[in-house]
Amino acid sequence: MIRILFQGDSITDGNRYKDPSTRWDLNHQIGHSYAYLIAAHFGRRCPGKYYFINRGVSGDCIDKAAKRWETDTLGEHPDILSVLLGINEQANRDGNYPEGAEAHLAHFDKTYRELLDIAIEQNPNLKLVILEPFFLPVGRYIEHYHDFMKVFVRKQAIIKKIAEDYGAIFIPIQERLEALVEESAPILKANGCDTDPNAYWLWDGVHPTEAMQGLIAELWIKATNDLLA
Repeated sequence: MIRILFQGDSITDGNRYKDPSTRWDLNHQIGHSYAYLIAAHFGRRCPGKYYFINRGVSGDCIDKAAKRWETDTLGEHPDILSVLLGINEQANRDGNYPEGAEAHLAHFDKTYRELLDIAIEQNPNLKLVILEPFFLPVGRYIEHYHDFMKVFVRKQAIIKKIAEDYGAIFIPIQERLEALVEESAPILKANGCDTDPNAYWLWDGVHPTEAMQGLIAELWIKATNDLLA
């Protein structure tokens, strides 16, 4: 059985049960994020071939993930490691970082690579799937959206470069998401839905709706087709 581990923040977490004593309750172990949809897809298609584990934790940034890496990543002995991190480093989203943008980005890059190095050292045959973090202007994040994105797009580029350097499967999301916002706007209007098209996909600018979780799962399944065939 091939062990596939999802690592990340609340977008991955999906309100899963985290107490090890509750792991008998299979209704709640995978959460209700894209990880659930992916596990459902492959579980139906390939019974018994894959074992899916979700260890995403709401609110995690790269440093918080590092503190639990030994237990929640190395301790799970994955054959395939899927990572989605990068949106939680600055809670107010104004693009300002206490240590400065350059130091912030350098630390993020260094720490991300160190975590992957540790995982690969444990399992030299580890396969990596790296997802691009994403963001949209919704609600309280509208005012400083452009300021935040000036740094965030650079972080996205760092993550893409890390994926390239480590031979990982990289899943770009931001551009596809922005295209969906444009595509869905007239459809929402025609269907009598007055929801902001941005909020239709990310209800608060950060967290995916059911539709967006479906998109992430769709992109993940397509990107890993050769790996999991």
